[in-house]
Amino acid sequence: MTDFLSETRLSLTTITLNRPSRRNSISSAMFDGMAAELNRLAADDTVRAVCFKGSDQLFSAGADLDELLKSPKTLTEAMTRFFDALERFPKPLVAEVNGPCVGSAFIAVLYCDMVYASPRALFSIPSVALARTPRFGACSLIVRAAGHAKAAEKILLSEPISAQEALDMRLVTAVIDENELSAAVLAKMARLAVLPNGAVRAAKSVLTASRRHILEAVRPFEEKVYDVQAASAEAEEALKACLEGRKPVFRPE
Repeated sequence: MTDFLSETRLSLTTITLNRPSRRNSISSAMFDGMAAELNRLAADDTVRAVCFKGSDQLFSAGADLDELLKSPKTLTEAMTRFFDALERFPKPLVAEVNGPCVGSAFIAVLYCDMVYASPRALFSIPSVALARTPRFGACSLIVRAAGHAKAAEKILLSEPISAQEALDMRLVTAVIDENELSAAVLAKMARLAVLPNGAVRAAKSVLTASRRHILEAVRPFEEKVYDVQAASAEAEEALKACLEGRKPVFRPE
């Protein structure tokens, strides 16, 4: 089984996370594969827009925690290539979220231009609960949309965000009944396909200009903070406890 699927129909591409046995968690190979696919689609003039979705009634549990423990450098390098490809992608990116959307998967959704969620969608960035810090611009993007106070509550407490809360926080475009979600997303994608391509791409470049400047400024600082915290004893304990299905025990360093 392929861990992600890419299908293009009538100039519209859907990338589906397809690792249900691992709750669609994303490995370094998947991050690299999707980065390469995004780069290929960016250069394909026949493709007008791309939609991300998940299989099996969920979006994704985020980065593969087993790999984060065993090969953190490999995973980080692959994630960086993926988020770089997302940020420079010149065409509309749409997300269809019909279930849990966690960690790096949620951050990827924040890079999308339009996000449509069902009432079943549940978003979270549990970095602090894993004794780590958010990366790839997550804090800045959430603060930009929802304000500091609400972003701090969700990030510092590692609290989940319901579909309605995500709408109220301006993190998603709309919440749509799950039986109508796919059809609604397809209609939005079809509309993108018939609008003038040059104008759509030019408008996206303007829409994302300020975000690009924010990400360029904040991401190097984020990585420095993350590297220090990820090397701590509490980060090692939090990740092991999560994988072992137990509560972590934090001791003063």
